[in-house]
Formats: sequence, C-alpha cells, structure tokens
Amino acid sequence: MNRRTAVLAAAALVATAALVAALVLLRPPAVAGLLTACSGLVAVVMLRAAHTGRPAGPRLRVVALAAGIGLTSIAGAASAVASLVAGGTLVGGVPLPAEIPLVTLFLVAITFLPAILRPQQRRDSLARLRIGLDVVAVTACLLFASWMLLFGDGGERRGATITALIFGGSAAATVAVHGVHALRQRAALQWCGPAAALLLIALTALVAGLDHPGEPNGEIAAVVGAVAINVAAGLLWHGSVRLSPDDSPMPPPGAEPAAGFPLLALPVLASALVTVYHLLNGGSLDAPSIALGALAVTAVAAREWVSSVGLRRQAGHLTDQGNRLRALMFGSADVVMVLDSNLAVRWQSPATARRFGLSDQEVLGREVSALVHPDQVEAVHAFLTAQMTEPGAHLDVRLRDGFGRWRQTQWTTGGADPAEAAHTLVVHVRDVTNERDLEQALRQDTHLDRQTGLANREGLLRAAELIPDAGAMIVVELGGLTAIGDVHGRDLAELVLVEAARRLRSQVAAADIPARVGESRFAVLTHAGAVRAHLLAGQLVNALAAPYLAAGTVSHLSAWGGLADVTDEHDTDEVVRRAALALRSVRSGPPGAVEWYDAEMEIRLLRRSTLEQDLPGAVERGEIDLRYQPIVELDGHRPVGVEALPAWQHPKLGPVPPAELLDIADDLGLLGPIERSVLERSCRLLARWRRTHESLWLAVDVRPRELVDPGFPATVHAVLEDHDLPHSALVIEIAEQHLSGVRDDPPVDQIAAQLGRLRALGVRTAVDNFGTGPTSLSRLRILPIDLLKIDRAVFADPVETFRQAGAVMDVAVTLGRRLGMEVVAHGVEDGLDVDTATTAGCRLGQGDLLGRPMPAERLEALLEKTTV
Repeated sequence: MNRRTAVLAAAALVATAALVAALVLLRPPAVAGLLTACSGLVAVVMLRAAHTGRPAGPRLRVVALAAGIGLTSIAGAASAVASLVAGGTLVGGVPLPAEIPLVTLFLVAITFLPAILRPQQRRDSLARLRIGLDVVAVTACLLFASWMLLFGDGGERRGATITALIFGGSAAATVAVHGVHALRQRAALQWCGPAAALLLIALTALVAGLDHPGEPNGEIAAVVGAVAINVAAGLLWHGSVRLSPDDSPMPPPGAEPAAGFPLLALPVLASALVTVYHLLNGGSLDAPSIALGALAVTAVAAREWVSSVGLRRQAGHLTDQGNRLRALMFGSADVVMVLDSNLAVRWQSPATARRFGLSDQEVLGREVSALVHPDQVEAVHAFLTAQMTEPGAHLDVRLRDGFGRWRQTQWTTGGADPAEAAHTLVVHVRDVTNERDLEQALRQDTHLDRQTGLANREGLLRAAELIPDAGAMIVVELGGLTAIGDVHGRDLAELVLVEAARRLRSQVAAADIPARVGESRFAVLTHAGAVRAHLLAGQLVNALAAPYLAAGTVSHLSAWGGLADVTDEHDTDEVVRRAALALRSVRSGPPGAVEWYDAEMEIRLLRRSTLEQDLPGAVERGEIDLRYQPIVELDGHRPVGVEALPAWQHPKLGPVPPAELLDIADDLGLLGPIERSVLERSCRLLARWRRTHESLWLAVDVRPRELVDPGFPATVHAVLEDHDLPHSALVIEIAEQHLSGVRDDPPVDQIAAQLGRLRALGVRTAVDNFGTGPTSLSRLRILPIDLLKIDRAVFADPVETFRQAGAVMDVAVTLGRRLGMEVVAHGVEDGLDVDTATTAGCRLGQGDLLGRPMPAERLEALLEKTTV
C-alpha cells in the first residue's frame, strides 16, 4: 500500500468515526443535516469527472446535476449548524433549520429541470398531451397522499411544509415523467429522471421534518429524507457519468417505447392505501384532499383516454401501411406471400398468379410446404420457423407452379405483415430460373475454358452481371508452367494446369465464380468481404503452390495473388485490370505474396511503365552514366577500392536508383549492354587511376542472368587484357537476394559454378547486401567468394542495442575470415556504424558517411587528396 492510499484510508476512517459519533451524540435534526451534507462527496466526484472529460453523457448535464446535489449538501450542513446553534430561531414563522432546505429546494429544482428536459424530445401533439397529463396526475397523487398523511388528522398546516409539498411535488413529477418517457438519450435519462425526482421528494421530506421540530414523526421523516438524498445522489452519478446516452433511432409517432409504461400505478396505489388507512383510523376527507383526489382521478382518466386514442391511431396507421403494401403489390411484378404462425398462406400478391400460374384457390389456407419439392419440405419448414423471430435471410427453393413444372426460386423473408404484426411472416419469392439458365450457359463453349472446365474471360464477365453483390476480384498467377513444359513436355504441363484448376474450384464457395483469364492466370469473383477475400486469396496461393504429382513426376509451381474491390463505379474489365496491377506489383517478389490494389500502386506501376518505355532509347543514345562510391579503410578513411554504379537521369522522373534501373533492364533484356558498358568504361578509368594508386580495385555488380552467360568470363578477360589490368583488380559482385533460390533467377549451383570460373581467371568475387536475404552463413562455405559485404541491417538494427549489434557483426567478421573472405561493412551512415564495425574487427567500409556515389571527376579529386 503506498503512502497516498494509506492517507486516504486513514482520512476515511476518521470521517466515518466522526459521523458515527455525530449520529450518536447529536439530535435528529442535526443528524439529518449531516447525513444530507454527505451527498457533497458525490457532487465532488461528478464535477471532477466533468472537468477531466470522463463522463459518458453530456458534460453540462453532469455539471447541472452535480450543482443541485452540491446545493443540497451545503443546505444540509447549514441546517445542521442552525439546529445546533439557533434551533429555535424563526424566519417568517418558519424554523431556520427548515427555511434553509426550503430555499434550496427551489434552487435545486431550477438546476435539475434543464438537465432532465434536455435534449428536446420531439413528439406529436397527442404524445405531448399524454405526458402533460402524466405530470398532472403524478403531482396530484403525490400531493394527495402527502396532504392526507400530514394534515388529514387535523395536523397543523404550516406554510413551509405546504410550499415544499406543492413546489417539490410538481418538480419531482415533471422530472420523473420526462425521464421515464425520454426518446433521445433514453438510457441516461431513465436513470437520471427518477433519481432527480427521488432527491426532490427527499428534500421536501427534509423540509417537512425540520418544519415540525420536536415531533417524532417529523424527526424520522427528516432522517429518512437525508438517507434518500444520498441514495438519489448515487443514482444520479451512475446515470450521468457511467451510462452512455442512447443513440438509437427515433421511433415512429405513437410507438414510443415508454408509452405503455405503468408510470401512474405506484402513485395511484400509494394514494389508495393512504386513503384506506386514513378512513380506517376514523379520519375524514377535507376539501383540499377531495380536490386533489378529484384532480388525480380526472388526470388519470384523461390520460388513459388519450392513450387509447393514440393506440387506435397507431393501429390504424399499421393497417394503412399493410393496405398500402398490398395495393403496391397488386400491380407489382414481385411475388409476395404472407404466412401465419402455422406457415399457412394468409395472403398472396396478384403477381403469384401471373408469374407462377397459382390462383388464390390453390394457395390460400394451405401450408406453404405443399408448394415446394418433397426433398425440401423439412428444410423450408425449419427455415421459415427460424425466420419468424429473425427475418432477413434467403433460401433457394424449388417451387411447383400452376402448370406442374418445378421452378427455381429464391425466398427472402421481410419481417411481419404491418397489418397483422403478431405471428405473421412476409416472404418474397423471386424466380431465378433464368439466372440458373445463364449459369448453365457458362458451361457452353462461348463462356467455358475447354482445357480446365472453368469459365473463360467472357464467362467471367457474363457471370459478373448475375452477381450484383460481389465483393472482390482475385487474380492468381502461376509461375513455372513454362519450365515444366520445356523440361517434361507439354502434356505434363497441361496435366498440372488441369490439377491447378481443380484445386482452385475446390477452394472457392459454390456462389463464387472461378475462371481462367490467361495462359497461367486464374480469377475468382467472390461474394466475400475484404478480410475474407484476402484470406481466400492466401488459401488459393498456398493450394496452387503445393507440389503436383502427375504422370509419376513431382512438379512445383509458384503463385502470387492480386485483389481489387468490386464497385458500382467500375465495370468488370476495370476490376480485373486493377487486380492484375496488384498482382504485377508482387510478381517480382517472392512467391506466395498477396496484395490489394490501391491508387499508390498504380502510380508506382505508371512510373515503372514510363521507365520501361524510355529506357531502351536512353541505352541507345548512351544516356546511362556512371557513379563511383569509394570503399575505404575504416582506420584513416583511405580509399582502397571503388564500386561502379549505373546512373540514369530521367528527363521527367529525375534520378533513377541503380537497383531499379537494373531490375527494369533485366526485364527488358537490356541488362547485357548496360553491364558490359559499365564494365568497359569502369575498367578504362581504373587503368588510369592505378597509375598513381597501384592497389586500387574496382567492384562491379552483375545480375545472375548476365553472370551465367557462358561468354561472360571471356568478356571479363578481354576487357581486363585490353586495359592491361591485373585480374585481381576486378571484383564481380552478386547481391544476396539472388542466391535465395525462390525467384526466377538461375539456380544457385549455376551461379556458384560461374563464380568459380571467374576466380580461376584470377577475378575476385563478392556477395553484396549480405544479411538482407535468406542465405545462411553455412552456405558461404560452398560459394567461391573473396569479399563479403555485410549489409547495415545486420550491424545497425534499430531494435538491437549497440552491444547486440556488435556481437552479430563480430560473428559475421570472424566467420568470414575463417572462410578466407575480406569483410566490408556496407551502408555505413553514422559514427555508431563505424564503431560497431571497427570493434568487430572489420577493416573496410562503404557508405554515405564515407563517401556518396559521385562522378569520376569528383572521385579523382578525392583520390588526389589521399595516398594509396
């Protein structure tokens, strides 16, 4: 327990002890005042909640109710002091302890009424009249019962008590009635209204009790009123702070939820019991009590008459609605049936005879199950029985028409008949025979892919017209079918494709439409929403990527997925195009990826398309430039090598990063010319630089497809010989992600064999960006590698501490050295990266901190400042 909690507990104990002592030692009027003062704690809590913005309801309501409670608390404390100090003092003939809560009663009512009467409850005139009569009836009953108890036996009629009864009773009735009958923010007001009424009644009892000092019944009434004030304060706190206002839609006129609430039952019953008690004890009814009783009876009778008028009006409204619905249905093409609780047809629209040839004599009074196929009787009966309580679902039903034919229909329930709201069910019957025929047409040659049995693109477009509530389009592409055909023959590739189509069909729901929209591309038009469609796309990709066993051969395919929302603004062609764009965005990544279409994706693909269109011309015109990034010794920052990077300044899009440039060139078949140009121009400059910097070496990044070209080693050898360069001055780099074996790159064993041939020529080899892909350190032992470029992601992970990053780097450097490799810290950006690499024993580094990629002229200036 902390110190603050201990202090609060001690304060609570002291306060409790003081209150108990006061209750034992003080007189009942003072006790009643102190008990009333305790409600101030609730007011403080409510004001604090309003200040901190924690109440669930309107803040102004909380402040107003808290103000009323606070005024009551202050009045109780003042009354207690007055009863102890000046108990016999009279103010205008009223004891001072009673005058204080009497004045407070007016102030509390003024603060409570706006809080309960807001927000404005919009009602028709009849509803407003009913509520007004409720207020009059409740007020009359409260005044009648109080008058009989206080003055029925000839008790002294004191002005303070009478004033408190009249004003407090009318105010309590007003807030109670308006709280119970609230339409807007019902959840809060149905607590706050009765609770406010209880506090006003209790404050009235406190005034009456203190207005009769020395009388036992008056003292008891004062203490009971004080206790009730605290109870009411707690209820007001709960209703205004804890409960959220009810934001449900407004009910229709005459159908208010509390219209039939027995609000008058308790006041009328209390008045009756008080009257019986009074008469049995020999009392009589005076003129005021008779007038109040007559007023109460008149108000209750008038209220019941108004309620009956409202009920008749609502019943007539419902009947009009039902008749209007039937009138609309008379000329409508929709088939509608109204069933009773026994599922017998009570009414059917005229369209039933026109659409199905079923006359009223054949249908009315018969159970609806007599019209459906015998195999569906139980299913239809269970469906309709369930829809009696929760309508809104639909069911496909085979219905026998008046000509004896079975028609494909879809039944949708729409709730109860407005004219007969109890135990009825409205069923809308839609003839879907034509739709089923259209679905059958998808199996015809014009809409069917003969090889897989799926819908073709035309069939998909046709099916989309029949599914207006489709949610998403999924496009899945298979990779590897061409390789299977090239290696094992076209027959095996077709068997694998047919099996893929079977898997696709088995994964989708019966209402979804699978289709083949390309040589190795499938599409699925699904009803599923965004989350379920994404899950379905992932399931399809996983299912299609599982191994295929066909003709005794195990084959493997890769799969990617793209998704797009189906909207009314775009036709199916546009939706398929968007899903295909999403597919294209993940097609260059690892298999198994699934992506949704978005506008940013189209911007990226537009950039890609622009670059693809302009790159061939740029290569032909020689616009591909070179940038050189130095590789330096971390101790002293002396350049020992340079990496040549292709650079392209697009006239509209600006600088194109080397990785993006090479990716596009690889896809367009321009990689060879670019990389040969990079190699030739870089070696020519290197030969010039080595005249003054004899140990300087050059690193060139080569993509796998160019690397495995059988003529690549000869090209490298010829370039080095032409420029009289030692073969060890050239380093051929390959990025680690191209060694994963999960892309369309050549197999890793082919890459390793070619790297071995280069090393046999004396050319050094390197793995770039190590740590960004799945290549394990153990695989490095079988790769002919001289340099290992550790990516910054390994030694500068923002999640790791400096110590953890250094430990990872130390392991990489140690293992690299054991395998005979020179380790380069690649991507050094700040001093912490340098410290981490140096501490791990790494000698070389490359990155923006050590030198950004620069033109040859700037590199030459940099080299002139250093001594190699």
